[in-house]
Amino acid sequence: MAVVTLPVFDEKDNYVFIPACCYAGNQFDAVSRSYPPMFTPEEARLDMPVTLTLLPRLNKDGSGKIEVTTGDAATPCVGVFSQTRRRGILVFTVQELEGQNIGLGYADHQIMLTWPARREYIYRAMNTMRKNEQEWVDVPAEIPYKKLEFDCGSLAEFFRVFFENRRIMGLDDRLPNALPFDRQFEIQKNKFNTLNWHESGFYMIGTDRTHFQVWQPGWVGGSLSGYPLMKLGGELEYERQMMTLGFLFSTQTESGLFHGIIDNDGNVFEDGFTADGRHPGCERWHLLRKTADVLYFIFKDFAFIKERGDEIPSRFIEGAHKAADRFAALWKEYGQFGQFADVYTGKICVGGSAGAAMASGALAKAFEFFGEETYLDTAKASAEKYHADFLCKGYTNGGPGEILSCVDSESGAGLLESYTALYEVTGEEKWLGYAKECAHYLSSWVMSYNYRFPANSEFGRLNMKTVGSVFANLQNKHSAPGLCTQSGLSLFKLWKWTKDALYLQLAKDVSLTIGQYMSTEERPIYDRSMTPEERKSSDPAVWEKHRLPAGFINERVNTSDWEGEECVGGVFHGSCWSETSNLLALAEVVPALRAEGLL
Repeated sequence: MAVVTLPVFDEKDNYVFIPACCYAGNQFDAVSRSYPPMFTPEEARLDMPVTLTLLPRLNKDGSGKIEVTTGDAATPCVGVFSQTRRRGILVFTVQELEGQNIGLGYADHQIMLTWPARREYIYRAMNTMRKNEQEWVDVPAEIPYKKLEFDCGSLAEFFRVFFENRRIMGLDDRLPNALPFDRQFEIQKNKFNTLNWHESGFYMIGTDRTHFQVWQPGWVGGSLSGYPLMKLGGELEYERQMMTLGFLFSTQTESGLFHGIIDNDGNVFEDGFTADGRHPGCERWHLLRKTADVLYFIFKDFAFIKERGDEIPSRFIEGAHKAADRFAALWKEYGQFGQFADVYTGKICVGGSAGAAMASGALAKAFEFFGEETYLDTAKASAEKYHADFLCKGYTNGGPGEILSCVDSESGAGLLESYTALYEVTGEEKWLGYAKECAHYLSSWVMSYNYRFPANSEFGRLNMKTVGSVFANLQNKHSAPGLCTQSGLSLFKLWKWTKDALYLQLAKDVSLTIGQYMSTEERPIYDRSMTPEERKSSDPAVWEKHRLPAGFINERVNTSDWEGEECVGGVFHGSCWSETSNLLALAEVVPALRAEGLL
């Protein structure tokens, strides 16, 4: 086994970093939970610390070690920032040698690169306790790497240097040859109108009508999906999105929050769910990020309705006002927006996360629409607190509803939307500065190169390009097509305001590559349950049962072996939120690029 050991700062305050894999050494509270993990009522508190499931991490005192592979990272890199020395180190390497990934590690104030990758314990879907029985042999090899050491006064500066150098190794970063954008929309429009339209009058989040969850207001699509459909579509899509909005507001409670989950039979559930049902005491928990998403997008819907010359229904306006009032009230009472709240009373049950960060931007837009100063004041104060409590500490957390309060990309993407919204509304340079900092952090979750998949995998067969896909969080260690659930327009806006080409490159990477993952009649994608024997079959029925229907985009871009080596480069048979992200990119980013002559 080839090993490179690079000593770093001998300090207790070392911030250890592996892109999309490790932030602040992952030195947070950790608990053992089955999927999907959820807090118990006994654990719930307003000042909830960052809490993870059992994943690769250092101990809170900095002892221990982290050993992962390049498949676990958005960029093959390990970094350390020392506040004491005001210095940063970033070590970049390549993905693999001779078809085997390189190992990335940190222990005892040393960065380690190994090949083949050395891991004493292997992470398997929230449990690091699987002992690695692999025997390491001495293989002569030279592991290529580049080490940057630099003066660094803050984590903001540390992430800026990373952002500017994330492609320093010259790995393949070519964008895929996706279908023409208009063709992508036609396929997705037809798919949503046939498979995602529910007879109750709304666009579903999935395509299986027997599936438990057919409706969620935000996070994974929900009412967000119809906005790009009506913007790019015709009268049918406009009518159906208006019906979807009508359904949305029919699910709003007196608190201003929206019911979290509705099944195919119309049964209403909330977000305190586990694999075995609801924790007693969590039955009324609502993921506040969902209502934050809804409120932000409602003003996009309103703008389009007005652009058509139509009148916005008064009950839509009243519902938006009620939701905005809830976030203003949360801030006034708690000085935060929280992560989970009682859907009926609006009282926070679990706080301490950045999960509802988009609420700051939503309130800025509410100020624009309603003209009430309290909304803008709350937006500014909350966005400032998110900066101090999270971004300045080098992480954001709690966006998804099934990761406890794990560090993630989705809360960072929501916070970026809020900073760009505040800059648009106020013109204050501070918010532009914060937006840039947030984009640099967010870039660490975005694949900067094209991963080499096993040749016998589905993605290997299709020569999939991973550049621009976005890792979800530390727990669910897969990359995914697009931001959950946004278009990437905020990154394009940063380029417009700064003319920094790196923001434009990041915007294109994130937004223009999603369509590659769409299954089509001409280029179907087959799920990972298809066996090698079935792949040899000449029976069309065998292939058909594994084919993802046209328009399906699955969330899995598995470069990590967190679900097992057999799942690298494969997808399950499912339709996911990435379809909404692609629709949003087609409706927002593609037209913006065309207007600038960049397509």
